[in-house]
Amino acid sequence: MKKILIIVAMIIFGILSCGNKNSAGNKGTKKLVVGTDGVFPPFGYIEKGELVGFDIDLIKQIGKDLGYEIEMKVQPFDALIPSLKAGKLDAIISGMSATEERKKSVDFTDEYYKSTQMFLKKKGNNKITSIESLAGKKIGVQLGTIQELEARKIKNANVVTNDATINLILDLKNGKTDAVILENIVAKEFIKKNPDIEVFYEEKLPYGMAIAFNKGKNTEIIKKINEDLKKLKENGKYDELVKKYGLEIKKD
Repeated sequence: MKKILIIVAMIIFGILSCGNKNSAGNKGTKKLVVGTDGVFPPFGYIEKGELVGFDIDLIKQIGKDLGYEIEMKVQPFDALIPSLKAGKLDAIISGMSATEERKKSVDFTDEYYKSTQMFLKKKGNNKITSIESLAGKKIGVQLGTIQELEARKIKNANVVTNDATINLILDLKNGKTDAVILENIVAKEFIKKNPDIEVFYEEKLPYGMAIAFNKGKNTEIIKKINEDLKKLKENGKYDELVKKYGLEIKKD
């Protein structure tokens, strides 16, 4: 009899466990597991052992508005979409550009931020003056980013990838690469702390940043997030976050 009770209890427990998955597609769930890379200041980075940044504050504010508990998970950038597709994440917010290629496998919310990208070099390197001068040179980019895609368009470029932006800067300073391409706000943060590097070219990005969800499974929550993004921009909370992290962009 005791064995039967144990088996019944295990079955009940199994059913309850299966019904408590934290998936954005499950009705009634009030938790979102959100992935970020944590090495992309000021959008997401570790400070004094805590994950902070514009993206983190933004998704937590959205979660608060929509009644979701937000659980952040830090992973390498190029592992985020595979984790999303495997059901290990409900969403991604990691300065991710909503490119056409990514839209083949994920759905994006409306863009929440759009900027430019900067090409950096070590001061005194007079051989690097333009994109054309990067032909045959080593270019450092974060793995899986739109900057990697842009770098691979440069003729005969030797594209060097890394998971962490800080490592890209160290390689540039140590002469292991000739240039680095970064989001402008991220680049500016590194320039402040590294006076021996400088910008030699800047261009507008074709895509803005957006929050990603698994394709075709989260229409309702994407709609709610888009509505909340509009509200945050209307009530001033979005601008507060922009100013907090120094993300104001000068208009032409």
